[in-house]
Amino acid sequence: MSANKINWFYVFVAVLLCTMLFISARYFKGNGVASIGLAATQEYKINSEKSTLVKAVHAVPGQQVKAGDLLIELTSQELDAQIAKLNNQITTLKLERIEKSKLAVAQISYIQAQNSIVQEELDAELQQAQSQVKMNDRLAKEFVAASSEQSESPLIIKIKSLQEQKKKQNEATEIKVKDVKQVSSTDQYVLGNQIELQENELRLLKETNAKLNKYATGPGVIQKVLVKAGEQVNAFTPLMTINPQHPTMVIVYQVSTSQVKFEIGREVTVSHYDRPGQLIKGKVIGYGSVSPLPDILQKSTAVKAFGQEVFIELPIDNQLSNGEKVLVR
Repeated sequence: MSANKINWFYVFVAVLLCTMLFISARYFKGNGVASIGLAATQEYKINSEKSTLVKAVHAVPGQQVKAGDLLIELTSQELDAQIAKLNNQITTLKLERIEKSKLAVAQISYIQAQNSIVQEELDAELQQAQSQVKMNDRLAKEFVAASSEQSESPLIIKIKSLQEQKKKQNEATEIKVKDVKQVSSTDQYVLGNQIELQENELRLLKETNAKLNKYATGPGVIQKVLVKAGEQVNAFTPLMTINPQHPTMVIVYQVSTSQVKFEIGREVTVSHYDRPGQLIKGKVIGYGSVSPLPDILQKSTAVKAFGQEVFIELPIDNQLSNGEKVLVR
């Protein structure tokens, strides 16, 4: 019996120890292992990076928005002028390319027409000379020396000369046509490169112009709309303020030096105070002033505790609630 009593005693001590550890972890958090903080929402402003014209406003105060929603359409008169100028230049270059192509075709047709006229004249002369040769052959059949002197007659020489002229004329025409095609090909290549370069520049300008539009970076509620359609705004002018749907930071209050020291840039883990299993990655972004702890973090209402603020950035897609108590490790 005494042995059983001793065993039950050890079991009781073990259960009591586990209970104390649970109570300590559940109700006495934030003493060196983890720090307690509050999730806070900080409104953010949407600004114009350069001087722009407000084309349209697609949101009103109190409206809920989600990530990717178009809020404000902006345009730059300078960019619009450059885009219009490039469009005109590209149109002009394309028309010039078409006209030069037509001109090359016309020049080739003209050269070939001239060649045809010359060839017809040479053919006529050649036909006339050949007819005369045939006529002379018939008249000189009785002369023995006629056949031997035919190859040396002026008409034979003229026929050979005309045939050679026809050949040279065709070669000259081919060279001229080739030159026109080469010049036309060069012109088309140069104009094509100019068009391609200006089209690339036009595409970049249009992309830059499209990037002027403002979109919601995350879910939230429109707080203020500071501009209206048709208004010209200067660079860095606030256009709209938005309250995020979820907290954007955690504020930890360091009461004593015994707590965990947070270094700027250090990554930390944030969890719900009541649901520590749900972890969120955060990042220390700076320190604030020494200020009184919020009432929800005060252990005693009689004596006010003070602590130095530590700001921790949260990801946009966190599921915390504004003002919620959290643990930071």
